[in-house]
Amino acid sequence: MLTDIIQSFYTIKMLHIFMSLSFLFFAVWLFIRSVNGIIKQKSYTKTDKILSYCFIIALYLQLVFGFILFSNLGSEMGFSYQSADSSLKMVSKRLWPIEHIVMMLFALFIANLGLIITINTKSDRRRFYNTIIYYSISILLIMYSLSAIYLF
Repeated sequence: MLTDIIQSFYTIKMLHIFMSLSFLFFAVWLFIRSVNGIIKQKSYTKTDKILSYCFIIALYLQLVFGFILFSNLGSEMGFSYQSADSSLKMVSKRLWPIEHIVMMLFALFIANLGLIITINTKSDRRRFYNTIIYYSISILLIMYSLSAIYLF
């Protein structure tokens, strides 16, 4: 029973990591296409729109897997922060999952807002600008949330 719980936890964690890497791939590809579209005055194509949707879908899938990981699935595995050496880190890391989820929800909201504004914009150049601005804010929020566990 415990081995099944551990196996499912690691499977979901690996899916979460895979979705994070695919999100990173879509983010970099979308950023390069947007910068290239601004510099070379290209038109906003169906590929750019599909990449934006893939960006958002990857964020939603990360949210779903993150909620599963945050649920009681991992609580029975015996993970705890109880050690004398890391008592100071315990205080700073105990609220990290909640802070991470809140930041991820806010990043997803910003990315969705950017998608809506980008789709409703008529100018191709402005679409690329909106893509860069909103998705960069979303990526910065994600990077801050992930770095908070290691830096603070």
